[in-house]
Amino acid sequence: MARCFLHQMAGRAFANWWTKMRPYYAGAYQEMWVGLGIMTLLYYKISYGGKKEVKGKPAH
Repeated sequence: MARCFLHQMAGRAFANWWTKMRPYYAGAYQEMWVGLGIMTLLYYKISYGGKKEVKGKPAH
């Protein structure tokens, strides 16, 4: 029962925080999120380069 209460408190705390911070993260930093997505995609492409799993190599 205490776990459920803590979960609800954490949910309310996040909701209150998001209500205050939403204009910054959704509006002012919108360009930053687009840039972060593009950089993540580039990192993935450079790191993995579309390589597939090597056949014959056992999966761990």
